[in-house]
Amino acid sequence: MKEGAQFLTALAKSARMFFPAARGCTERHAEICAWLLDPLARWGRAAYGEGVFEQAAKGYARYCMHVSLAQRTYEKEGRYTPDRLPDIIEKVYENESYMTPYMWAAVLIYAFWESMVNHLMLFRGDFIRSLPPTPEVLELACGHGAMGLLACEERRDLELVGLDIGPAAIRIARDLARVSGHEGRAQFFLGDVLATGSLANGREFDGVMAAMIAEHLVDPRPLFRSVADALKTNGLAFVSTALESPQCDHVFEFHRESELVSLAEEAGLRVTRLVSDGGAVPPGMRFRPRALAMILTK
Repeated sequence: MKEGAQFLTALAKSARMFFPAARGCTERHAEICAWLLDPLARWGRAAYGEGVFEQAAKGYARYCMHVSLAQRTYEKEGRYTPDRLPDIIEKVYENESYMTPYMWAAVLIYAFWESMVNHLMLFRGDFIRSLPPTPEVLELACGHGAMGLLACEERRDLELVGLDIGPAAIRIARDLARVSGHEGRAQFFLGDVLATGSLANGREFDGVMAAMIAEHLVDPRPLFRSVADALKTNGLAFVSTALESPQCDHVFEFHRESELVSLAEEAGLRVTRLVSDGGAVPPGMRFRPRALAMILTK
């Protein structure tokens, strides 16, 4: 890892308590973490300057502290305790001062958390590299756009359309696309992931991405229907979510991996690969936070 090491350097300086675990994860999984962090560092610096690394480190630290606090509350209450969804949209997704550091944290966890590394491996190997020649890919709830842009980096024949409800997220995605060299093949739009028909106009895609979004919805069923509607027959989808892992904007509480498999099958999708990883759980805890990712076909 070359350029991406600057994220770790900034973490050691600005959020030291989170540095050892992040460094350990990137050292154990050096190749795949560099695959994410090196281009992200180049794009971030080109779009926002050297200060982006400190901003990302502080955003990551804030994110981790919020996750820890939410988990303690979850253990105490025994259920998710989110605000009403309209409040979440206003306070989180439409709040640029919150969303900008949140977006950096949301991509750094793929390289810094053991529970997310296998998501990257599945995403690259079983999704991106398994798509047909000149694939067209739709990313639902694209956020920062980094995952879709990584797909463009890996596959120079890939065309991407990204959709997100957050104005700040779309701004970041467009900034990163502009400096990545993939702007001509990656387009990002503001819109509702549950109303993809208005954007795609009946268009079907070779691949559909919906990473870490199902837990943010009051009802995840429409998301799976949107994935199925936008996917070509025999196309591939990459879908991931969090289980028993509360955050301020997590609304739907998943407990079992089978719940996600059932939702996919109800929408006419079939699971071909699945990974579910979680960290160590201290004795006495009722819940085991974990991250699940699936490859689906139609």
